[in-house]
Amino acid sequence: MQFHVAITIHDALVLDQDRRLRQVLGPQIGKVLASGKVQGGSFLAGVRGGFFLLEVDSPDELYTLLGPEIYSTCRVEAHPTIPFERGAAIFQQWEAEGR
Repeated sequence: MQFHVAITIHDALVLDQDRRLRQVLGPQIGKVLASGKVQGGSFLAGVRGGFFLLEVDSPDELYTLLGPEIYSTCRVEAHPTIPFERGAAIFQQWEAEGR
């Protein structure tokens, strides 16, 4: 099951807290990347955050993978994904059904 997971650092974490935050987030992001679960992802230049495309067996695996290092310092939005091919097939089925 693939999830698009966006993380955005809480706005309240600034200045001296930001330095400590990097010390915590850097290693945790490294663990996520080393997990073998990352299908893609990137930091986003316009915000203090980024995203992962994660392949997990169940949604609760996101908690163990991201850990308190990310969940307590970032807003986390996780959405299951549908491959474009599957979405297109669904749309074609709807068309055939007159929906």
